[in-house]
Amino acid sequence: MKKSMITLMAVLVSASAFAAKIGYVNSQEVFGKYSQTKIIQTNLTKERERIEKDLNQKEVTLKKEYLELQAKGDKLTEKEKEAFQKKVEEMEKYARDSYAKLSKEEYNRTQEIDALMKKSIEKVAKNNKYDFILEEGAIKYGGTNITDQVIKEMENSKK
Repeated sequence: MKKSMITLMAVLVSASAFAAKIGYVNSQEVFGKYSQTKIIQTNLTKERERIEKDLNQKEVTLKKEYLELQAKGDKLTEKEKEAFQKKVEEMEKYARDSYAKLSKEEYNRTQEIDALMKKSIEKVAKNNKYDFILEEGAIKYGGTNITDQVIKEMENSKK
């Protein structure tokens, strides 16, 4: 009996020595609270508004020109129709290109923040000797929330 108790205690001690240290992070919270996210979102919103304003001005100009062309009635030449159609196509191309460029910029900025978040998570995990870091929703019980530490690390890394 004494021998089995000693074996059991040895197994329990060795099992606890191999217990993994687990942390978790809320990536959406990190992304939302990171100060550069807000700055980037503000800049992208301003750029979107600028594009929309520019497109609205172009649209007003085209509407005026369309009304002028309609007023000509039968006197409207094929050349004038083609020139107007070309202006409409140019405006549509400008809109597509502008929004595509804006989307690409947003994607690139998001990827930069995501890469920084990953590096920050790795650094916090390494500094605090975590074996695993999971997304907050993936863990049901236990672990340590490192979200605030990751945000702090990201803020410190930009200085």
